[in-house]
Amino acid sequence: MTAPIGRPTGPVPAAPERAQAEAALKKSAQALEGLFVNQLFAAMRASVPTDGLVEKGPGEELFASMLDQQVADQVAQRAAGPHDLTTSLFDALRHRLGPSADTAR
Repeated sequence: MTAPIGRPTGPVPAAPERAQAEAALKKSAQALEGLFVNQLFAAMRASVPTDGLVEKGPGEELFASMLDQQVADQVAQRAAGPHDLTTSLFDALRHRLGPSADTAR
């Protein structure tokens, strides 16, 4: 019988190695959520009409993109619970790290 597709087989990684791999995966999931939220902010900002009473200054677009990036990073780092994007990504990809020591084979 073969292993399910996408599930690595082999020796169970040691607890410290598993913890490091899970921490790296969590950080990557947070970075991906931050990128997604940043793109969402950029799309929302692009939908706002620019013809207003006051013209934009030379650094306003740069400042807005930097602000969006900081807010997106803060959104990704918060702990919102089991239904946020970071947790969903982490849970979906954690099985690719291999079996954990506490998982029965």
